Amino acid sequence: MRRLIPIPLALGVGALAACGSSSPSTSARASTPAAQAGCSSSSSTDVSGAPLRTILRVPAANRTRRAPLVVALHFATGDGRQMEKATGLTAEARRAGFDAAYPTATASNGFWQPSDLPKLQQTIAAIERTACIDPARVYLLGWSNGGGMAALGACRLADTVAAVALFAPAVGFAGRCAPSRPPSVLEVHGTADPIVAYAGGRAFIGAWARRDGCAAKPTSTRVGSRATRLRWRGCRGGAAVEHLRLSRGRHIELFSDLRAAGINPDAAAWRFLSAHRLA
Repeated sequence: MRRLIPIPLALGVGALAACGSSSPSTSARASTPAAQAGCSSSSSTDVSGAPLRTILRVPAANRTRRAPLVVALHFATGDGRQMEKATGLTAEARRAGFDAAYPTATASNGFWQPSDLPKLQQTIAAIERTACIDPARVYLLGWSNGGGMAALGACRLADTVAAVALFAPAVGFAGRCAPSRPPSVLEVHGTADPIVAYAGGRAFIGAWARRDGCAAKPTSTRVGSRATRLRWRGCRGGAAVEHLRLSRGRHIELFSDLRAAGINPDAAAWRFLSAHRLA
């Protein structure tokens, strides 16, 4: 694993560098005609018509039925392949029955930028043409810089994205958020994060709860020996806002720290995301 350094971002204050490369499973080239003929599509490292280079994982059972889609946005200096390896989300996709996509930011240094948002929207549309996707169940999952980008997607693509799960997200953009509907948001943060300070993450999700018109104070539930879940009730439009706080959780190691605490981060994210869909 390459060492990470904090780098100021247009989307916020945190950046996560690459966690190493992976060797994904054998893939076939996706094609729009195959998707249109019975909605059959296989895993692919080339989504036709997508402006972002994207790895698409389609479990075999999803090739003849409309399935949910989780688009996972990588950390700064990373790419889609590294995000797939670092999160382990593909295994959860096979277990839970959703498609997983791993796009790569356009910048050569691997940073997501606001200018990537139209390309992300176009990439989601290309995936919907390629695979059997339920358009009411499209979700974003992001980590660090990718978490900031996913939050921006929740703000500006609220009619496309049903819910988002953010892991130690870059948070500086939040005040400029004006979504067309109240989006559901899960934010996960460690108290020992040296790059995106925990206080910033806690303030970020508290502001989101106010934006969604939720109750002023959250309810608190212990999760295992090291984590606490905060839930804000009564949000507008049936939205949900949650925060998972991991004691001694770090930034680069957040997914591994969650697993060490007995929490599967991919399963936790999917439980939250899967409870929401667009009307």
